[in-house]
Parts: sequence; structure tokens; C-alpha cells
Amino acid sequence: MNRRCFNGRLSICFGFFLVVQEVASAPSLEDISSAQASQGLKAALEKGAMAAVNTLGQANGFMGNDKVRIPLPGLLQDASGLLRTLGQGGRLDELIGAMNQAAEAAVPLARDMLLSAIKGMNIQDAKKILGGGPTSVTQFFPAQTRPTLHHNFLLSVGHTPAQV
Repeated sequence: MNRRCFNGRLSICFGFFLVVQEVASAPSLEDISSAQASQGLKAALEKGAMAAVNTLGQANGFMGNDKVRIPLPGLLQDASGLLRTLGQGGRLDELIGAMNQAAEAAVPLARDMLLSAIKGMNIQDAKKILGGGPTSVTQFFPAQTRPTLHHNFLLSVGHTPAQV
């Protein structure tokens, strides 16, 4: 047998043995504490939040993704066919572009709020997320970030929260 081939196969076998040994010595699901599960969830959410910020917070992050592109709001969407027929398609497209560009610019600003919400997550929050179904994370973030977002939004448009 070719010596290079033998060494390659030996390396693969040794690597496989190490993986099997690691899996065999890993704790079972019953051995994982609530705190460990919470830490794992926090780490996963942090990675996901950073990936979302990096993907959506760049040029065409929203416009280039059909799943998150922001459409015209209700009545304008309903009237868009008529408005396009009346020659206003360019303005509608400008509005859609402006809304999506604003969202792309805002996403990086939310980064710290998302990370703060994750770091502040307690074991009860983690249990709600893990047992709450497919929208549980979507519900968690607004509940944790809405007051700060509201406050920052008011400041960015020139109002103090007391004025509203």
C-alpha cells in the first residue's frame, strides 16, 4: 500500500477515535444544569444576534433579502397599483428604498441593546424561550428592548420622553 495513503487513513481513524471518545465522555442531557443550558442559549443568541446585525446592517441587507425587505405600509400597498398607473411608481420605489436603507442604518445601533438583553437574560427567560415555540425569541427581544428603543427614537427626533 502507498505509504501516503496509509498515513492518511491512519490520521482519519485516529481523528474518528478522538471524536468518539469526546462524545462518549460528554455529559448526558440529564447532567446539564439549568445554568449551563441558560449559558448555552445566551451564547447561541449572541452569535445569532451578531450574525443578524452583520448581515442586515449593511447595504442591501434589507432590500436584497425577500424575507426581511420592508414593503409599503397597508394603504399605500393597496393603492400602489393605481399610483403606479398614475406615474408615481418612481416615488413608491424611492419610499421603499428609503425605508429599507433606514432599517439597514438602524440595525447596528440596536446591537448593544440586543447584547444587553441577552446578558440580562435569567433562567426563567431562558426556559420561556426554550419552551415557548417558534416565536419565543421574537417575543423576548421586543419585551427587553422596547423601552430603550422608544426612548432613543424620541431623542433622535428631537423630543424628550417627558414631552410625549
